[in-house]
Amino acid sequence: MKCAVFLSVLSASFASASIIWDGRFSNYTTATDFDAWSWSNQVGSYQTYIYGNLHGEKASSWVTLGSQYKNPATTAEKQGVKIKLTSTSTWNGGPMLRTELLPQTTQSLSGNLFYHVSLQIPTVNPPNPAYEHQIVFWEGHYADIKYGQLSGQNGVADTLQVITGGKSIWSVTPVKGTWYNFILGTGSPGGLWVSTGSNTLQKVYSGSLNGNGGTDWHIGALRLPINGAAQVIGEEDFYYSGIYVENSGPTIQP
Repeated sequence: MKCAVFLSVLSASFASASIIWDGRFSNYTTATDFDAWSWSNQVGSYQTYIYGNLHGEKASSWVTLGSQYKNPATTAEKQGVKIKLTSTSTWNGGPMLRTELLPQTTQSLSGNLFYHVSLQIPTVNPPNPAYEHQIVFWEGHYADIKYGQLSGQNGVADTLQVITGGKSIWSVTPVKGTWYNFILGTGSPGGLWVSTGSNTLQKVYSGSLNGNGGTDWHIGALRLPINGAAQVIGEEDFYYSGIYVENSGPTIQP
């Protein structure tokens, strides 16, 4: 009887969880689908306007879809995305190199919510750890996932970390080719959950992420220059999958 009650409560818990924005890539056929979005034609799951555009490039110049770019443990989507940077990834002539996707939604995405994302630093074309890469962040930078040497600071450069309130609340020397899964809990009480591969996400931080979320959530790569120096680089890649926002839970399987 106790088992039946437990299963009933567990089922109700899963049933009550609701995905209010789904950024998984199953509804995209090819990368050119990203090119259809504009401010006058806001279609698809993502806004696609931050990318190198000085030489007539389109969003599809910088993103590639494929099953090889998703966490195999994420069975709810058929493919992930590869985000690319090169030395020509300058958006509107700025000094930073940028390729980013943002949610396209009528939802506010603010309050007590759970933001899911899985990412990989690949073995092929990995980013240069000597530079700061902001790879998941809100425009207000109250909670960022970053890779590389933080701009203006010293320390171990080859570091993947989550920063809130100016402090690192989780960090690791990433294993190239390994999937890292994150849940960022906004609002109150907030929190951070992390795992690798197919492992269940575990809560590693309890407390506020100093913000209430919002649609200005950037998925992709923003690479800062070093002392304003010219950035002559080859290709750098990041892989992403399992991106969505739910208003309860959180779901702790990748």
